[in-house]
Amino acid sequence: MTPDQKIYRVAYWIASFVVAATFLAGFQKLLYPADFALAVYRFHLLPGPLVNLVAIYLPWLEAAIAVCLLLVPKFREAALWLALALLALFTAGIVVNLVRGTGFGCGCFSHAPDAKPMDWMSVARNGALMALVVLALFGKKKSQ
Repeated sequence: MTPDQKIYRVAYWIASFVVAATFLAGFQKLLYPADFALAVYRFHLLPGPLVNLVAIYLPWLEAAIAVCLLLVPKFREAALWLALALLALFTAGIVVNLVRGTGFGCGCFSHAPDAKPMDWMSVARNGALMALVVLALFGKKKSQ
């Protein structure tokens, strides 16, 4: 393995770890599904019947992505692509609501109804996470 490949491999692992840790940080969604359902509902982007389905299954998908990134090499690349898609959807939802002028907690890391409202820093955070996912995907290709 060349020195460049080693650098790309390290970048891949660091980026994968940070993205996995971020997805695992939202574990409270699993513990408080009703609070997360309220956060999903507040976005006003889904029809009513889908709110509860998303609130129940999305946290499990996030947890599965994190586990695959950390422990299942066979599915790491697919997990990165899913993480990128979810982050893009989350970011779009946040931007839509910021443009609408609504102010509420996005439900990303806190289940409390009075959590800090999302803001443009939430968009920047998600943009940085998406950049890390792209870096991980690029690093994986370059390290082979």
